[in-house]
Amino acid sequence: MDLSSINIYGNSIYQITLFLFIVFLGLFIGTLFNRILKLKLKKLTKLTKNKFDDIVYDAIEVPASVLIFVLFFYFALKVITIPPFIAKYFFSSIDILVIIGATWFLINFTDSVIVHYVMPLVDKSETKFDDHIIVPLRKLLKLVIAIIGGLMAINAAGYNVSTLLAGLGIGGLAVALAAQDTVKNFISGVLLIIDKPFRLGQWIEFDNIEGVVEDIGIRSTKIRTFDDSLVIVPNATLINTNIENHSEMKRRRVKTIIGLTYDTPVEKCKLAKEIIKKILEEHRTTLPPYRINFMEFGSSSLNFRLEYFIRNMGFDYFLDAVDDINMRIKEEFEKEGIEMAFPTQTIYLKNDDNEDNENKDNKDSDNKK
Repeated sequence: MDLSSINIYGNSIYQITLFLFIVFLGLFIGTLFNRILKLKLKKLTKLTKNKFDDIVYDAIEVPASVLIFVLFFYFALKVITIPPFIAKYFFSSIDILVIIGATWFLINFTDSVIVHYVMPLVDKSETKFDDHIIVPLRKLLKLVIAIIGGLMAINAAGYNVSTLLAGLGIGGLAVALAAQDTVKNFISGVLLIIDKPFRLGQWIEFDNIEGVVEDIGIRSTKIRTFDDSLVIVPNATLINTNIENHSEMKRRRVKTIIGLTYDTPVEKCKLAKEIIKKILEEHRTTLPPYRINFMEFGSSSLNFRLEYFIRNMGFDYFLDAVDDINMRIKEEFEKEGIEMAFPTQTIYLKNDDNEDNENKDNKDSDNKK
């Protein structure tokens, strides 16, 4: 039997053999190219300081092999005769493979850019909030690219994407409504990254909630109150409220009233102001301005208004500083005999029984006369 006389769908054995040869050659060259990339190009990219070649390598490592095979497969189809109804599927499959390869490349390229450029910046930032967000952001970007590539592949296969999306519209709407709070909190988390109103470990206050930021997630933030309870707040709530960040204060104000007794002479009142001012100016924790003023004649004391600032080195540091300053003021006042006032009241009592007895005695003496 003469093999050269065999004809399959208008193709000779030579044509079919050439077709298979080109297809297998494409597989071989694609695999060989992938090996060369791994053995040679990878080493070269490590020698350079430029990160862009690493990004390109990570992006083309697999898609390049696929696209090389697709190119050889396309030329292989040119050497044989294919019925139109079969050719349509073959060329559609080529379009689909090209779209898959391009989508794969874009996913790898985007992810590699994040790894080589974005993540080093995140690691250098003081807040760990970025670390929580970067992982889901990577997944979200890859998912969006994959969905777009999938829709293009479906369209290349001959299906109407618009009709498909319309058919999924009702279900998609239901899912969107169910997930709108999650999406809103996620977007709010991204906005918090950009704005950075607080960091982990900082003391914040908002909507009658006060405590230390313990954890910042992609959906919510955890606040540890000073009563040791844990408050979990959605990020969307935080982004729409006024937040007071106590940890960002450069100094803490102290404002108090010191009352002296009413019998304190003017000279000692002036001396009291001098003592307080000297203590504040010499204390290592305080910052100006220092305000000491005789404000008012109180109900039971001569009231001096005292205002100054403490360096913000933490809340315990603040309490210890105020404690030490108050102790020194008390100690110096005792040395100089300056008395601090305490609330007092003077009560006048009228004895009506004594008056009645006196009137009765007067009447008895008159009767005896």
